[in-house]
Amino acid sequence: MSTGHLRGERKTVRDLYEMLGEGDTPRLYAKPVELDTSHDIPYAGGISVDGRTVHIDHTLYAEVMNGAVRVRGMTPKQLVRAWIEHEHTEKSLSDGDNPVDVYQAAHGFATAKEEEFVRLLGRDPAAYEEAIRPALERCLARDPRNPPRDLWCGPYLDEPDARDLVILRIFRAKGVVDAHKVSKISVRYGIGGDECRKCRHFGGGLIAPCEIVCGLVRANRQCDKFAEK
Repeated sequence: MSTGHLRGERKTVRDLYEMLGEGDTPRLYAKPVELDTSHDIPYAGGISVDGRTVHIDHTLYAEVMNGAVRVRGMTPKQLVRAWIEHEHTEKSLSDGDNPVDVYQAAHGFATAKEEEFVRLLGRDPAAYEEAIRPALERCLARDPRNPPRDLWCGPYLDEPDARDLVILRIFRAKGVVDAHKVSKISVRYGIGGDECRKCRHFGGGLIAPCEIVCGLVRANRQCDKFAEK
């Protein structure tokens, strides 16, 4: 969510839709997602490694539904929808065949999508972000006791701060698989000659998990962990 992890460059809506049209990104974005609100999510929202499940922190979700967290002019369902839009956009861009290959870059585009949704409802994104900020800060302050094991950990692994490192240790102890891997930015994941399709760590196909690198990786990318089959 936009105030949960304000890093990286902000993008315009025009930038967003240009990127959503690249390669197979439209196909990934068109896939439906399910909502799971039964887990602890330090950044308030997250998404599974396979991109099929958007996770919203269960305490935050309860606060939204009972009116403890509210944004003037938005219903609880609309508030949750804004967060789903953010998470789904972020993962679609990160996984798609486009110039966005790491979490930090995808986050700016996802924030643009979230804020576009807020504007369509006639609300001011700055006022919206200010209204939800305290709830997101509470999420980040709580140690996750029940994180989803399928959670994509790119947001925590890319250039982690001290709080991220604490959360990652808890995730690893709780069996969150992606937390045991390395970030794409740290291994210079991107276009190059030593393609993932030729690497023994790659799961196979067009896009799949890697044994070492977090999230999903593409057959036509490479990174510093390349090991020929």
